[in-house]
Amino acid sequence: MQYLATSNERCEMTRKSIVLAADNAYLIPLETTIKSVLYHNRDVDFYILNSDIAPEWFKLLGRKMEVVNSTIHNVHLAKELFEGYKTGPHLNYASYFRFFATKVVDSDRVLYLDSDIIVTRDLSPLFRIDLNGYYLGAVDDIYAYEERTSGFNSGVLLMDVAKWKEYSITNSLLKLAAEHNQAVHLGDQSILNSYFENNWMPLDKTYNYMVGADTFHLNQECERLDDNPPAIVHYASHDKPWNTYSISRLRELWWAYRDLDWSEIAFKRSSLNYFERSNQSQKQAMVVTWEADIKHLEYLLQQLPDWHIHVAAPVFCIDSLTKLSSYTNMTLYQSILHQRIDWLLDDSSIYLDINAGGEVFDVVTRAQERGKKIFAFDTTRKSMDDAIYDGIFCVDKPEALVNEIKKLEG
Repeated sequence: MQYLATSNERCEMTRKSIVLAADNAYLIPLETTIKSVLYHNRDVDFYILNSDIAPEWFKLLGRKMEVVNSTIHNVHLAKELFEGYKTGPHLNYASYFRFFATKVVDSDRVLYLDSDIIVTRDLSPLFRIDLNGYYLGAVDDIYAYEERTSGFNSGVLLMDVAKWKEYSITNSLLKLAAEHNQAVHLGDQSILNSYFENNWMPLDKTYNYMVGADTFHLNQECERLDDNPPAIVHYASHDKPWNTYSISRLRELWWAYRDLDWSEIAFKRSSLNYFERSNQSQKQAMVVTWEADIKHLEYLLQQLPDWHIHVAAPVFCIDSLTKLSSYTNMTLYQSILHQRIDWLLDDSSIYLDINAGGEVFDVVTRAQERGKKIFAFDTTRKSMDDAIYDGIFCVDKPEALVNEIKKLEG
């Protein structure tokens, strides 16, 4: 991938123009995206396209940004511009605001970001990419528009401002949207793809890594991203990390950025590890289950506060199990991404074979292959081979299991 022919020194001094679009209901995700950008970048000018965000929010946030030499601009657009446009559960009139991104900036280049995004590194390399004469750069999306198998996702758009203005692209998009908004399935994304067709620059997927699609591929191979997350993480589906439960990878990373205060952003001295930030124990155990009946789970949570217990289920869970998530030393993964079971096993030192019902995806064998200690109750053991287990305990005496686990705490 080629870069603009300017010196690194000059590029580092160049301010970055970033446009986002949101409404008042999306303030928390919007601010989380901004926090993530500024944790890794300085000298940023934000332009927030909106119709209903209070001016006080901009004034207070703008003051906080001064310490990182950044600004925020309130760009008010009337929602009546798109009155009557087709909307849906995950399609808002504000999504069309991105058409105005090049109209509100003075820079040569602008980056548009959706507000269900986090940025995990310096964006200077992205801003330096040579667009080779194309109007925009974007990342391929197999669900691009109207059931086509090629096209781009509109959640991250790197735009050549001069070309957009020279050819009145915004006006052309508005005209196309006015004519076809009722017929398209993906709103602004369909309109953008229809207009640009093959006239756009493909960007590396790290600049719009769509983990939100995990919810559609639970049993497929996927890479673990925890230690080296993509530059731009996009929770692009209904499966948002701020939902009570979500399936997507890097849910915890979104919450780490959400939790940042502005002093941490200014000095960049904080951990972005969710489990460290929430003071979770490094001692970890796990159980995988088809059923909500996990013997003495609440008792174990109470008696083993220094152990974090991961509970994974390939299905949605009933209230009797989800309510236990209120314990700080438990994390529940319902409808879990299948490969994440292996990742949790890798991170845990104990597997607890204490759930009623059948074994899930040969998990006991997988735990044994990883050299994990395996404990079970006599009524829940999935294998009749005693050699697999490091301890089998009477289900009526859970304190014996607790005592055995406590021996490992040293």
